[in-house]
Amino acid sequence: MTSTLLSASWDRHHTSNARMGFWLSVLGLALSDALCFSLASLIFRRGESVPSLLIMNGGSASSTHAPIDVFLILAAIFVLVRYLTGDYARRQLFWDGAKLTTIALMVTALPDVAMLFLARGHFAVGHVLACWLFLFFAVPVMRQGARILMSLLGVWQIPTVMIGVGPRTLEIYDGLKHSLSLGFDVRWLVLDNPQARVPPSMVSLRAVHSDDSTRTAHVMRNAGCGQAIVSAEDIQSTHFGEVAQRLLEVNIPVAVIPALTRLPLANVTTSYFFGRDILMLQVRSNVQRLPWRIVKRSFDILASVALLLLLSPLFVILAIIIKRTSPGPVTYAHTRIGRHGVPFQCIKFRTMVSNADEFLRRWAIENPDLHAEFLKTFKLKDDPRITAIGKWLRRTSLDELPQLWNVLRGDMSLVGPRPVIARELEEYYGPATQLYIRTRPGITGLWQVSGRSDTSYERRIILDEWYILNWSFWYDIVILIQTAWIVVTGKGAF
Repeated sequence: MTSTLLSASWDRHHTSNARMGFWLSVLGLALSDALCFSLASLIFRRGESVPSLLIMNGGSASSTHAPIDVFLILAAIFVLVRYLTGDYARRQLFWDGAKLTTIALMVTALPDVAMLFLARGHFAVGHVLACWLFLFFAVPVMRQGARILMSLLGVWQIPTVMIGVGPRTLEIYDGLKHSLSLGFDVRWLVLDNPQARVPPSMVSLRAVHSDDSTRTAHVMRNAGCGQAIVSAEDIQSTHFGEVAQRLLEVNIPVAVIPALTRLPLANVTTSYFFGRDILMLQVRSNVQRLPWRIVKRSFDILASVALLLLLSPLFVILAIIIKRTSPGPVTYAHTRIGRHGVPFQCIKFRTMVSNADEFLRRWAIENPDLHAEFLKTFKLKDDPRITAIGKWLRRTSLDELPQLWNVLRGDMSLVGPRPVIARELEEYYGPATQLYIRTRPGITGLWQVSGRSDTSYERRIILDEWYILNWSFWYDIVILIQTAWIVVTGKGAF
């Protein structure tokens, strides 16, 4: 009886601390959004003619009308609705959260923008639109800043236990460790076999043997665990199912990461049969759906035209520099494989000496080691064929700019799998070849923002395959944003 009372007392104490952390994190994110709206109002709308509502002060004939900026009302509605829909309480990956936030901001902006155009000529159009554009970038960034601050204060991170060890355990652990937005601080590892081999990078975790699932759950509860991640290969086993159930009984939430690979999981929908323990996952690849193909192609055309016009002075400057520093043509075209397996001429600013192909043929005889290195990834870190200006063009990725013409012509897309030569497609892609030729190759893509030339060749293929299976227009936007950052930093380029 005494132990039961002590356990109940500890439960109340633990629950109180958990609730305190929960509400502090919700408050931190809500205040972050409120601060963003306040900054947007001060920077872009203060002193400007903006859509407003007139509020009467007093009821007499001499009463005045005080204008209230519609934006402030919309800001209050945004924060309230995001709280009521659980946005501040939901733990999700950064770009998934940014997508939902962007959609919510677009909906919130509609009344303000509608009033702007209904009363055309009466309001500061540029200031109002700039205000909302600022929020599209500021709200996700400020939320991440709030998470960083709350992590430093010990509020955001949730003590987490991983259940099970398998081939993907290390990958999952690494993903959780580098995801600030989820805030899962993995501290324990539950093993079904005390002799199980733990990856070296996870030896710092406290190992817990799970023979007695009830005892395991109470140990986790007493240690202050606030989240469980089931990463076992066989999550349907009776053993791990019982451990998960015992954890739920002591109020520890459980997340399940199924052992599924090479499926379009980003586009998955779930269904379950009422009254039965049956979960059905329905998956489809968006890249082949006609409406989305139209959206992607329309965006490619509009963006490539705009960029070609905007960057035309830079094209002229780079052409002059290339011509003056190295004899030969300004651009270089190489045959690559496009959509439906149709070859096309991929255009780049020339970064190599004009007789680069002759160098390659000579290596096959005179320097077989160098030639063998080239054949592994079709790149060399210290390629002697690259000119001085070519090294800079490659480091900044400016050599890719002429491919905007390929995009306009329909040979390529702004975002897609990397364009490959016929030999690469035949020798390395194998079954993935059919996935590759479903879509247009891209100027940038998932592999470029995942390490670029620092990634292995096999990893590039996996990333291209993942992109094609999980394509969405939002992911294209994310990759373009990340590409801009990669280009500025020059990370992984050669």
